[in-house]
Amino acid sequence: MKLTRSDFTKRYEAGTLKLAFIGMSNIGKSYTALRLATHYKFNLIEVDKIIWENLGHDSMDAFAKWQGHPYSDDYAKRERHSIKLETEATRKAIRTLKKNPIIDTTGSVIYTDESVLKELSDNYYVVYIQAMEDHIERLKVQYFKHPKPLVWAGHYQKLKGLTEEESILACYPNLLSARAKAYASLADVTLASTTILNPEIGIVDIYEKLKPAH
Repeated sequence: MKLTRSDFTKRYEAGTLKLAFIGMSNIGKSYTALRLATHYKFNLIEVDKIIWENLGHDSMDAFAKWQGHPYSDDYAKRERHSIKLETEATRKAIRTLKKNPIIDTTGSVIYTDESVLKELSDNYYVVYIQAMEDHIERLKVQYFKHPKPLVWAGHYQKLKGLTEEESILACYPNLLSARAKAYASLADVTLASTTILNPEIGIVDIYEKLKPAH
């Protein structure tokens, strides 16, 4: 949703500013959305939470364990089902009526149904947190250390001479590159992960960086 700087401020003051954060899992979407919700009293809507609650799970870890890794048995079937769940949950989040909502999307929101992506881009100001080189290695480590369900969309393959886990780490940059293009095409504004995760940059400064230039 294209906004001018003036529109952005007016909508916030009226309680009708709708923000959506997109980007890879563990890149700072939830962290930033929560900081904004706390400081500026946005209403936070977490799509991951809607999904795992619909599955009857009580945590993100349980959801990640259910989906598994791309080399797990029946992963492809669960991946398709996960995308369907994400589509339904994202649609529900978009249509939730709250004052100044922030949607914390899944990292794989770009694989949801095209009608949902259109509804998101038509009605929400979409903020893309771009994974910069400094943080790519951290993302790979976090994938195993703090697992979240991850849609690979065909970007994983077992590589000769590597274990399954080593193959994941080797394929991860290709997944990241493919997703980056899709995220950027959906975004109204892009913020670098080095900005979002810089402890010296306060939430007031980040909020200002969200606003359109003009």
